[in-house]
Amino acid sequence: MPANVPTWVPLPGNRVTLAAPEMGEISSLNASLARRRSVREFQDRPVSLEQVSSLLWAAQGVTGVGGLRTSPSAGAVYPLKAYLIASQVTGLTPGIYRFEPDTNELAFMEHGDRRKLLFQAAMGQECVRMSPAAVLLVSWNKRMQGEFGDHAEKLILIECGHAAQNFLLEAVSLGLGGIGLAKFDADALRAAVPFRTDEEPRYLLLAGQPGDSTK
Repeated sequence: MPANVPTWVPLPGNRVTLAAPEMGEISSLNASLARRRSVREFQDRPVSLEQVSSLLWAAQGVTGVGGLRTSPSAGAVYPLKAYLIASQVTGLTPGIYRFEPDTNELAFMEHGDRRKLLFQAAMGQECVRMSPAAVLLVSWNKRMQGEFGDHAEKLILIECGHAAQNFLLEAVSLGLGGIGLAKFDADALRAAVPFRTDEEPRYLLLAGQPGDSTK
């Protein structure tokens, strides 16, 4: 019998004490989980293109045959799309880029620093104006609704949570701070980011060199 197969069966009510997780290097998953906090203050410093690439891959990167991604999706439908709003990203012109997971590329869309517009769309949350890079997750609902009907909305929101947590944990592993925001005016957001009219904004993710305020 393999050594890792238990030779006894616990009875109802019995408890098994689990080992505390190891806290290794900062890049380890357990260390990232332990250090993850919402960051609402960012330093006035750029992030690198390499860091942005890692954040996008963590949220929506392709990891398997058939386009399977880092975050799970009901029925492998993958209704989410990620738009990068680059303000201070070394190696990128400030502007809007669409992430293409299948090829791991950025498709440039429009020039310009959009932080002021994002700040207004996010109802004056100061962290938006401070962040050098943001990723907007939007959903294309039609196929999800075709597959899952009335359950589609719930499944999309769950998937957003999966992708956002990957993003935030990757930020920690890179030495960055991050936060996810869902408080925004969708119509005002459309003025800042040119996503398609049949796409629904779901989650705004920020990253940057952390300041002092965490929770």
